Amino acid sequence: MPVLLFTLLVLQSPAERADIERLRDSLTTVRDTVALARLETATIEIAKQRRDDALLHLRLGFIAYRLGELTDAKPHYDAAAGEFEWASELQPGWPYAWYGLGLSELALGEHGIMAIENIRQMLGKDFLSKAAHAFARAAEADPSFASAVVDLANTALTQRIRPRLEVALSAVRMAASSPAGRHAEVQLVRGRVEREAGESDSALAAFREYLTAGGDSGIGLLELGRTAYLARQPGQGWVAYLAGARAATSEQAIALYRGDLGWIADSADLKAFDALPDPAARGAWLEAFWARRDVREAREPGERLAEHYRRWFHARRSFRLVSRHRHYDITERYRSAQAEFDDRGVIYLRHGEPDRRARLAQVGVEPNESWMYDRPGDGADLIFHFVARDDASDFKLVESLADVLGFSRAVRAGSTVDPSIAELYTSRIEFGALYGRVGRSMRAPGRELAEDRERGQRSITTGTTSDSYARRFEEPLEAVVSDFVVGGTGDSVARGSGQTLHVVFAIPAGRLPSARTAEGTRYPLRFRLVVSDAADRPVATLDTLRVFASREPLRAPAYLTGRLALPLSAGRYRYRFLVTSPDESTGDLVIRDSLAVDALDGGRFAVSDVVVGREGSGLVWNTVPLNPLQRYPEGSAAELYYEVYGLAAGATYHTVVRLEREGRRGLFGGRRAPVLLEFDAPADGPRTQVRRGIALRDVSPGNYRLTVVISDPASGTSVTRAQRFQVVSR
Repeated sequence: MPVLLFTLLVLQSPAERADIERLRDSLTTVRDTVALARLETATIEIAKQRRDDALLHLRLGFIAYRLGELTDAKPHYDAAAGEFEWASELQPGWPYAWYGLGLSELALGEHGIMAIENIRQMLGKDFLSKAAHAFARAAEADPSFASAVVDLANTALTQRIRPRLEVALSAVRMAASSPAGRHAEVQLVRGRVEREAGESDSALAAFREYLTAGGDSGIGLLELGRTAYLARQPGQGWVAYLAGARAATSEQAIALYRGDLGWIADSADLKAFDALPDPAARGAWLEAFWARRDVREAREPGERLAEHYRRWFHARRSFRLVSRHRHYDITERYRSAQAEFDDRGVIYLRHGEPDRRARLAQVGVEPNESWMYDRPGDGADLIFHFVARDDASDFKLVESLADVLGFSRAVRAGSTVDPSIAELYTSRIEFGALYGRVGRSMRAPGRELAEDRERGQRSITTGTTSDSYARRFEEPLEAVVSDFVVGGTGDSVARGSGQTLHVVFAIPAGRLPSARTAEGTRYPLRFRLVVSDAADRPVATLDTLRVFASREPLRAPAYLTGRLALPLSAGRYRYRFLVTSPDESTGDLVIRDSLAVDALDGGRFAVSDVVVGREGSGLVWNTVPLNPLQRYPEGSAAELYYEVYGLAAGATYHTVVRLEREGRRGLFGGRRAPVLLEFDAPADGPRTQVRRGIALRDVSPGNYRLTVVISDPASGTSVTRAQRFQVVSR
C-alpha cells in the first residue's frame, strides 16, 4: 500500500484536500481485495481507540467504498455509508464527508438486490434521494467544493443511467440554491441536467446564470442556443448559436462547435473550420455553412440548423450507445469513429426521418431495421440496413439485408434457397421490386443479392458522407416551370442589376388547395424563389403569398398560371422555385442548377433569352404572350420575343432561326436542322426589342428545340439562344 494511505489529515485545508484526493487516486489502483481488507481491519482497530477522529472515518469510508467497487458486495457500501455518516456528524462542515456519503448512497440505490427500493422511493426515503441530498450538502458545506456536484452531474450525463440523472438533478438544484450556485460550473451542469430531464425553461435559466456568474461565453451561448431549439424557440436559438460562435475563444467552446458540426460536415469542411483564424471568422463561416443548406431546399434562414438540433435531441433519446466499447464482425463494414450514437443515429443526424421503416421480429433473427429515403430527383433512393448482434442497443450498418443473418448464411444464400432469406426480404417488400423478387423466388437469388449489396454499398457511402433535409409534401403540386432572362426595367435598372429573371409556372387545377367564398373560389399559394451561386451562397430571394380568385372552381384539364420576377446582376447561378399551400401540406420544389445571366446594359453586344410564347395561352408579360405549359397544338404558331443590346441605332444584326426535333439530326432527318427564318434588321439603339411569329403548320407532334442565332456582322460576334417545347395533337 502507498504510504499516503496512512497519512493522517488534521484539518481540511486545500493542501489536505489534495492529500485526500491522492488517497482516493491511490485506492483506484488497488485490485488486491485481500490486502485492502487487511488495511481496513488495521484501520478499524485504530478507530476503536479514536472514535471521534473524523479523518479516520473518512479513510475507512473510502476503503470500504473501494472494496464495494471491487466485489460488488452491498455490505461494503453499507459500511462506507456508515463511516461517512459518522464523519459528517463529527464534522458537518467537511464537504468530503458528505461527498463520500453521496457516493455510497448512490451505489446502494443502484445495487441489484435492492428489490424494495421502489417502496422506499414512494416514501421519499430512498438511497438515491439521500445521495442527492448528500452531494448538495457537500457543495453547501463549502462552495469551493462544488466539483462534487459537477462530477456527479457529468458522470450522470455520460453514463446515461436514469437513476443517476435523477440524483444529479436533485443535487444540482439544491446546490444551485445554496452559495455553491455562485460557481459558474454548477450552473452549467445544472442546465445540462435540466435539459436532459426535459426541463427546457429551467435549463435556459441555468445557462443564463452560468453566463452571469462569469462562465465561458462561447459555451454558455451555445448551450442557450441548443436549449432554445429544444424549447421550439428557433429565432432565439439562431441568435444565441451565432453569438456564441463569435465569442468562442477557449479550446472547450471551439471543440463543442466543431463537435456539432462534425455530425454532418465532410473532411474538407472540418479542415476549413480548423483553419479559421479568429471567432469572428468562425461565426461568419458557420452562418454561411448553415445558410447554404437552407438554400438547397429553399428554406427560411436558420431552418436547417433548427432541424439539426431537433435530430440531435431525438438521436440522444433514441440512438445513444449504452456502452462506448463497440465490437464489429466481418459483415459490419462501416466503422464509425465516434462512440455517442449507434449507426442509426449517424444516418438520422445526416438525413432525418426516413420515408419508410421495416423490421422483422422473429426467433433466431437478430434485431434488425431497414430505412429508406426517397430521392425522386436523381432516382437513387437510399436504403440502409441495420443489425444489433452482441448489444441489443447497438445497431450497425450492413451492406446487404442478407447480412442480418450473419456472414456465413449471407454467403450461402446466393447459391441456395433459404426460407429465412425469403421471409426477411418479404418484410421489406415496400422498399422496391428487388425485395419482392427475392421474397417470392423459388431459386437461389444470387443475382438479386449481389444487386442488393451493391445498392447497400452505394447507400452507405453516400449516406455517411452527405446530409439532406428534403422537403416532403402530402400531395405534390406537379408544377410545370420555365424561365427566361431579359433586360430589367424601372427599379432593377436603377439598382444597377440590369437584368431580370422571370419564372413562369403552371399548376394543374386538380392539385390546387382552394377555399370557397361568397365571391367564388380562392386559391392561396406561397411562393419562394431563391437564387444562389454555384456554392449555394444566396444571391437573391423573393417570398410572396398570392391569392388567386375564380368565380367558378378550376377543373382539369385547366391550369393556374403565373409569373415571378427577380432582378439579378450578371453571373452564373442556380435557383430553387418553391410553391406550397399556406400550411405546406401541398407543394412542389423545382431546382435549376445552371442559369447564365449576361450583362444586358447596352455596353457591348449581347442578347437576352428567347421567349417562345403562344397567343391565347392566358398569360401575358408586357404585351408579350407566354406559354406556361410549353405546349403548342399541331398547326399553331409560336411567338418569339428577344432583346438585342449594344448596337448603334441603324446598325444591322443578322438572325437565323432553326427548329430541330429532339432525338433526330434534323426536322426531316437531315444532318442539320433547316432554317425556318433568316433575316437582317436594323437595331433601334442600345436596346432592340424583337418580336417574330413562327408558323408550325408542317411540324408533327413531338419534342422540339428552337435555336436562335443572332450575329453582329461588324464585330463578327454571334450569340446562340435555345428553348425547348412540345407540339401536341389537337
